[in-house]
Amino acid sequence: MREYNKYFAGIVEAMNILMNIEYRGWIDIRLWENQHEFTIEGSFLSDVIHDIANRISTLTEGANEVIIRVQAEPGEYRILIIKNGDNCLVEVYEFDDNFSSDDLTKGNIVFHASDEMSLLLKRFYNEITKLKELGEKEYHRIWGYEFPSEAYQRLKKAVSKHPK
Repeated sequence: MREYNKYFAGIVEAMNILMNIEYRGWIDIRLWENQHEFTIEGSFLSDVIHDIANRISTLTEGANEVIIRVQAEPGEYRILIIKNGDNCLVEVYEFDDNFSSDDLTKGNIVFHASDEMSLLLKRFYNEITKLKELGEKEYHRIWGYEFPSEAYQRLKKAVSKHPK
């Protein structure tokens, strides 16, 4: 396993996130920090919005790392988030095949950044809140899934546990 402690030495600049869903079940997840930027173009083959809200919440419930899979047609991205104290390392791995069974280390790292956990939680929460504001009917029409209300509430609770 790689040595991650060097990434946690200090947060130089905060990571930013922008999520946008498009008609017929496509989502752009734009990540950037300092001069590094990457956009994941995900598809509706899996409900990544639910997965983000649900999995990132576990970082406040005792999990030290989470992996969020994003299907891309073709291919797959995996967002690895590792918690170390109040900070998180975020890495995005790219795979050639959808629903890949390859080990994480077989993917190509296309983005990495670090951020304070409370800020990372809030950024994802704010982006999912914007999607919620579309309303249930519009959200379902565009994304193809019901809004993940339970996972959203779980994320909201996680954010309230780590105010900044």
